[in-house]
Amino acid sequence: MAIKYLSNINLDNNELKSFIVDNQSSNPTGLAGEGQLIYRTDTNELYYHTGSNTWVAISSGMVTWILSADSGTNQTINNGEIATINGESGFITTTVGATRKVEITMDDQITAATVAHPVSIQFNKKGQIIAASAGSTPITSFTISDTVTPAAGTQTVVNGNTITFAHNTGLTSVVSATDTVTYNLKLDDLPDMTQTWVGADEFIVLDGTDQKRKASSEIPINLLGSPAANLDINTNKLINVTNPTDAQDAATKAYVDAAVTGLLEFKGGFDGSTGKVAGTTDFLDSRGTQIACAVGDTYVVTVDGTFYTETVAVGDTLICQTATAAGAGALTDWITVQNNIGIATATTPGIASFPTAGGTTVTAAGAVSIKTQSGLTAATYGDANTVGTFTVDGKGIITGAADVDIAITASQVTDFCTEVQTCVGTNLNYAVDIGDGSTNPIIVTHNLGTLDVIVQLVLKSTGETIYADTVRNSTTQVTITTTTTLTSAEARILVTAV
Repeated sequence: MAIKYLSNINLDNNELKSFIVDNQSSNPTGLAGEGQLIYRTDTNELYYHTGSNTWVAISSGMVTWILSADSGTNQTINNGEIATINGESGFITTTVGATRKVEITMDDQITAATVAHPVSIQFNKKGQIIAASAGSTPITSFTISDTVTPAAGTQTVVNGNTITFAHNTGLTSVVSATDTVTYNLKLDDLPDMTQTWVGADEFIVLDGTDQKRKASSEIPINLLGSPAANLDINTNKLINVTNPTDAQDAATKAYVDAAVTGLLEFKGGFDGSTGKVAGTTDFLDSRGTQIACAVGDTYVVTVDGTFYTETVAVGDTLICQTATAAGAGALTDWITVQNNIGIATATTPGIASFPTAGGTTVTAAGAVSIKTQSGLTAATYGDANTVGTFTVDGKGIITGAADVDIAITASQVTDFCTEVQTCVGTNLNYAVDIGDGSTNPIIVTHNLGTLDVIVQLVLKSTGETIYADTVRNSTTQVTITTTTTLTSAEARILVTAV
């Protein structure tokens, strides 16, 4: 039986000695991939596989060569075959000549000639000129003049001259395509205005690079200088104002809100027996529709009772910490400051007492602690070789502690050997079927917690050991890579920690 490998064998540049290529009397079929090598015992030739059940004999001479171009499909030229280089009718002619030479010639399209001042040129898709016609003599000079009457001057422009378009203060000239000269206002050249501004005056402004007119009433006040008289903002808001710092600064809404919010304001008494504001029919808690409250509203309890679900007594103070609308209040919107605290009972919070008879100790400073037990030492009991034993009194207080050595015989442990075998099998070994027909490589998680593991693969159909690339990539995983993807549950992996 041959050893089954499911991974490449890397000899690391070492020789493979005394081996025989697979002997076959005919070409095998049904193979996947390329590159298989056989020795045909019937013809005494080596053959290699190119895929699709095609086998090629290995000869000593040239076997094939590849013909390629800028486009199209590469062609394989076998021994004895001819490669033809075609031209294109009317454009390209190819001629075979000695020695092993192909001459490629571009065909003539028109008769060679000189055309003066061509106005029409035709060419084909190859870029060859196929027709050209002569035109008129180009302009060599022309005359320019101004519009002043009589004309201030006339100039003749000839080839090579440059026409300059001048301008006066407040104007600018721009030459652009196509054959265009544009004159624009250039207001930044104008002198400053010293006259008094009146309402009918207008601004001439630069809007980016555009020059425009703008009435003074259309210019936002925030773009002008400081006002010289009372400022009328025409019922609009002043927005984005900074909080004041000086006495004459305008106050913002946020500044005013912060200055008044949070101050305590006494609003009256609270009757804990009814849930109402003392002396009124207004409810302060949920026993009726609560009145609206603002932050800082303060009430003092005048009759014992409850406030929402909280017990209150005479003298307690209720302070609103979250503003609420009518009928929308809750206990969490309030802070309760308790002033009258009595002795605690089983159901009522209050002042507690600590008797020393129960084993507690109370010092003069009011601290309560558990009494130290005589003969008991603070320590950690129990380790890998011992177990701690403790003595506990009726109040749950430990009064004694000691370490006792651990001594357990195998007979005292139920199913000791079975349990040990199960523990070893679970903690030191792992096995699972692998392969799903598509995944390659396959990552197997064994969770044995070590890189020191033995990995073996078994072909389930025959029980053979198979060989594949195995990488211990962590203390909990191994990676299996095969040249041929394993089918569904085709193999079983066995992992053993050592």
